[in-house]
Amino acid sequence: NEYKSYLRMSFLTLAWDYSSWIAKWSPLFLLFVPLMLVVWFYLMAIAAHVYKWRKKELYEAFNDGFWDGFRISLAAITEAQGKIWHNIEYVGLNNLPKRKGALLIGYHGAVPLDAYYFLARCALEKRKVKVVVDKFLFRAPGLGLLLKVLNLIPGTMTDCVRALHEGQILLIYPGGLRESLLSDENYELLWNSRLGFSRVALEADVPIIPFFTQNIREAARSVKISARFASWLYEKTRLPLIPIIGIFPVELKMIIGKQLNFDDEEAPEVVARTVQNRVEELIQQHQRVPGSILRELYVRFITKPYLKFKDLKSA
Repeated sequence: NEYKSYLRMSFLTLAWDYSSWIAKWSPLFLLFVPLMLVVWFYLMAIAAHVYKWRKKELYEAFNDGFWDGFRISLAAITEAQGKIWHNIEYVGLNNLPKRKGALLIGYHGAVPLDAYYFLARCALEKRKVKVVVDKFLFRAPGLGLLLKVLNLIPGTMTDCVRALHEGQILLIYPGGLRESLLSDENYELLWNSRLGFSRVALEADVPIIPFFTQNIREAARSVKISARFASWLYEKTRLPLIPIIGIFPVELKMIIGKQLNFDDEEAPEVVARTVQNRVEELIQQHQRVPGSILRELYVRFITKPYLKFKDLKSA
């Protein structure tokens, strides 16, 4: 009991100091985090171009293929970072088809870290996966080559159906950038009657697999401002102009649900509603709502080590 009380007091003191520090330096955080993500993407883009320019020399070190070696290298680094920083876990990977295409549909966090880590895991396991991303990324100068190498696509109907017919698993966030910026710790889906993904699934005749990543909104969170102003800003620009804070070292767990199969004659509206209900059920089953960054940090760094210490002591 004394040890547990000591840990609680230590955490409360740490939380107070941390909150005070965040309040003091929050303006710098609002600038630093988005800048950090941009710098990271451009560093990877530079690495892709260097790899391309030096392919003759570098190819000797990679026997499987020119871009395969580069992709696997990035995947190994990304997976290691996800394991160390977020202790990421995957549940239900066996629900993914091995040879047939499928749509993977889920909730969009403020930063789609789960998509990055999932891509890395699948690359290392030789699974064929592509992720649909917002078109604004393809308008950013210098990123085109990197996006292509990482199997990120803009998500037109033609591109998606082609990828599925090739046996690819296609990850899509129907809420898109809107959900990323405007949703919050209550994990509300903001799909706004989007039917594109359901039409793609029916056209390609592939199953839809719902998924949800636990604590994805605690790993990074968009800054709370007026909901009306935030919505107006997004609708006017369609750009990620709302500041984001993070990336916090909370534990992440990606839960992949069972396959949903639909008849070709099923209405897209019915398909979309069914999938949305399943994603909402996964959120209800696996996420404490409203989410709390401090609570999840406490669980990871105080509660779980204490329980592990208690088990070792009793053994």
